[in-house]
Formats: sequence, structure tokens, C-alpha cells
Amino acid sequence: MAAANPFSAPAATESGATEADGSPRSRTRSIWLLQLVLAASIVVTVLVVQAIEPRLFGIWSFSAGVAVIIALTAVALVVPWPRVPRWAIMMLPFGDLLGISLLAFDSDLRFGFFWVFPITWIATYFSLAALACGLGVVAVVILVDATVNGPSSVTALRFIVVVLSLAFIGLTTYLTARQNKAFKHLLRRQASRLQGTLQRVQGQERRVSQMLNGLDTGIARLSRGGEVLALNDTYVSLYAIDRDDPKRPGGAVEYASLRGEPLPEADRPFARAARGEIFEDERVWLFDTAGQWHALSVSTRRLTPAADEPDSILLIVHDVTALIEAERARERLAAVVSHELRNPLTAILGHADLALDNDDIPDKTREQLEVIDNAALRMQTLISEILAGSRKDALDPAPTEPADLRRVLEASLESFRPAADGRRVSVTVDLPPRLLARGDAFRLRQAVDNVLSNAIKYTPGGGSVTVTGSEDDGVVRLTIADTGIGIAPEDLPRIFDPYFRAQSVRESTTTGTGLGMGIIRSIVEESGGSLDVQSEQGTGTTVTMTLPAAGSDS
Repeated sequence: MAAANPFSAPAATESGATEADGSPRSRTRSIWLLQLVLAASIVVTVLVVQAIEPRLFGIWSFSAGVAVIIALTAVALVVPWPRVPRWAIMMLPFGDLLGISLLAFDSDLRFGFFWVFPITWIATYFSLAALACGLGVVAVVILVDATVNGPSSVTALRFIVVVLSLAFIGLTTYLTARQNKAFKHLLRRQASRLQGTLQRVQGQERRVSQMLNGLDTGIARLSRGGEVLALNDTYVSLYAIDRDDPKRPGGAVEYASLRGEPLPEADRPFARAARGEIFEDERVWLFDTAGQWHALSVSTRRLTPAADEPDSILLIVHDVTALIEAERARERLAAVVSHELRNPLTAILGHADLALDNDDIPDKTREQLEVIDNAALRMQTLISEILAGSRKDALDPAPTEPADLRRVLEASLESFRPAADGRRVSVTVDLPPRLLARGDAFRLRQAVDNVLSNAIKYTPGGGSVTVTGSEDDGVVRLTIADTGIGIAPEDLPRIFDPYFRAQSVRESTTTGTGLGMGIIRSIVEESGGSLDVQSEQGTGTTVTMTLPAAGSDS
């Protein structure tokens, strides 16, 4: 029967049928439909038979069969089927088999064709065992009818034809119903997966939208025709745009330069992006509705469209005002600090020179004053580089005359010896008498000072620092190894990043800026060399500077 399946389910019941998988309303509707179709067919047939052969109503079994079918139909209409167990539902088609058997009894089985209805019902919604039971009922009825009314020449043929026909119909219906059930189950699974995929895609879209709205970068997606496809919150806020009419110019005005002339409409980044122009990191100034100036870096990217999407352009707007202000503040600070440092340095140098002119001071005091004088001269040179302008002046190519790394290290160690003694850190030096490398001795002293300072600073009391050097195949190597706190493996790749300080350093009480390692590497690389850092947390750090030897062609 072409009705919804209210009875199928994944688990077997005591009767051998499967549990219902339909809703309660679907179950009731299906039972009504199946029973009413059978009852209507029988009632119409009986009315026709009444007109042709009224004597059949005189046979008690015929009248009883009609009454059973009508009674079962009434039961089907009044029983609350969602609360009825499965075995009780199965009694309904078996009751129909009994009622049709009474109709067919003692009438040469001419009404036996109606057995197709309950057999199909059982085969569709119940187990194979239930179908066998139904066919058994039919077989028993045919045998009882033959026994009571006397066998005839066609009794055996009738038995075989009817039972086999119903069996084939039932099996075909059973297999078709199972295929339909499997197909429905597959469709439900596919629908569930599609629903899950749709929900995941929608969730991803929401998350992407939330991430884009959380960025401090303005983003606008435009079609090739200039239609606005998407705007994030930063872009809307920056340009004071109405989301309901995004093509309408916002309250902010773009300028080519700070306090210059407003950009023509055709030259605005939005208009250029709408025309499909590709540009990178172009600078415009924006005067917002609050009266504030913003320096913007604008770029566009062409997006690869999906199969059902139009070509589009991504307009990316970075507010770099803070970066520009920070750079200007840094330049002002460097100039002020460098200028102000000159005054105390001049006093230090002057008094150190006056003290050194005194011939009566002890030799130990003279050595200490010379260290102070040399350190002040080096600091004055560094300040002059800052005031001169810039890193470019500080990073001029290294001079061609060789630098003796042994003398550089001894001068550096002389400055840091008091700090090492104060921390009870022993320093061992193993260098050849001369260790000549190509480079600027002044700049290499900066690098050695930074490495030696870090080694002493981050080595606990009782530890040691070992300095070794060698020259081989036109290459000079200077290695400074300590037994300090070391660096974690995850922090090691980032030690050259500006202002980065490893976790082990941050957890210590020693202060720092996080700039030293980057400075060391830049100085070494300026001289044509390389820097290698090996470290193990809790064990120590080894820094190796490799430089071209003086006179080498490398």
C-alpha cells in the first residue's frame, strides 16, 4: 500500500517486526488509510453482489465476515494507536484475514481476492515471520473450506494457486518495502549530513564574520560592477557609512596628504577598487566625523570566485596613524635623549681626564679611570651616531683594516670583570695571541659587549663563562659559552625579534630590552659573518660568531 510507514524501526520486537519510526500522528493516519481502503472495497463489492445475488446474505459466514470488517474499521477509527503496543496493531490485519475468510467461506472462495489487502499490509510493515503466519491462516482457511464443503477436482489447484500467488505478492511487497525503508533511511542520513554541513558552513560564516568584525583593519568586498558585497564593522565605523546604503559616501573625507586637498571621487580607494584596480600600500589621509585625522594604508586584492560567485575585489584599509606617531615620537625621543646625554658624558670625560693628569694617583686607580674614560668615549661615539641620523650611518660598511678580536675581548672583559666578580661568575679565556678578523673593531666591540653582558647577567652565582677562539680556512670563530638559565626551545627561534624576551628571562629578576641579540646579529652580518646560538633551558647558552679572517677573499 502506498502509505506512510508508521511501524518500521531499527530494533526487533517480540513479534519479530521492527519498531515504528514514524510519528504518532503518521501511525494513526496510516492505520486509518489501510483499514478504510479495505472496508470501502468490501462494502462496494457487497452492495454490487447484493444486487446480483442477494442469497449470499442468507449465509451466516458471509454476513459475519462483513460484520467483522465493519467492526474492525470502527475499532481502527476509535483506538488511540500511539498508545497501543505493536502486537495489538498487528492484530488488525490478522482480524481482516479472518473477516475475509468468513466472506469467502462456503462461497467457492470467490471473495478470497481480498486477502491481498491484509497480506500486503503485513508484508509492508511487519516481519517475514508475520507474513508466513498470515499465509498460514489463508492456507488453513482453504483446507477447512475444502473439508467442510467437500473436496472438488480443483481444490488442490486452488490451494496452490491462491497460496503461491499471495506468497509471491507478499514477498515482493516485503522486499519492496525493505528497499523503500533502506532508501528512506539513506535519504534521512543524507539529509542529516546535509543539514549538519549547512549548519557547519553557516557557523563558519558566522565565525569568519565575527573575526573580520573583530579586526582593527577595515575590509570591504566589492563586485566588479561596484556593488558592495560585504563590509566589516571597522570599515563602517572608520568611514561613517550607512549599512543600509553603503554606496552612499560616508561622513569621513579622504585627502591626498595631511591637511591637503580632498581626493576627487574617481580617485578614492573605494571607486578605484570598484573599477577593478589593483594597488598596494598606498597612503591616504582621512578626516573623520569626530574631527580626527587618520593615516591610512590602502590595498586591494583580487579574489578567486567560486563556481556560482561573481568576480570581486577586496579593499583593505589599515589605520597606520599610531605607527606614524610612534615613529615620530621615537625620533624625537632619540634626538632629545642623545642630546641630553652629551652633557653628563662631557663632565665624566673632563673629570676623568683631569684625574688621569695627576701623576700621584695609584696604578690601580689609574686603570679604573682609564676604563671609565674609554667607556665614556665609546658612549659618546654611539650618541653621535644617533644624532647623525640613523641606522644607515651606524651600519656603514666595515672598514678594510683588520680587527684583533683578542684585544676587543680583553677590553670588553676589563669592563665587565667587576660585574662578573660581584656575581661570583668565573670567566675563562682561551684565545690565540692574535685573532684577526675583517670588520669594524668598534662595532665588533658592541657585539662582544652584548654577548658577554648577557652571559654574565643570566648566569647564576657560582657559574662560569668560557670564551674560546680559533682561525681555520680563512674563517675566525669566537665562541662564548655560559652555564646560565638557558632558553626554551620554543623561544629560541624568536630571540632576534625586536623587544622579544624569552620566558626564562622574563621569569628572572634581571631586566632587559629584548634588543641585544638583534643588534649582535646585524653587526656580525655587516662584517660578512654569521651568528649561531645554541641553548638548553637550565643548562646554558653557547653563542658563536663566525667572521671572515683578515686577508681572506670571502
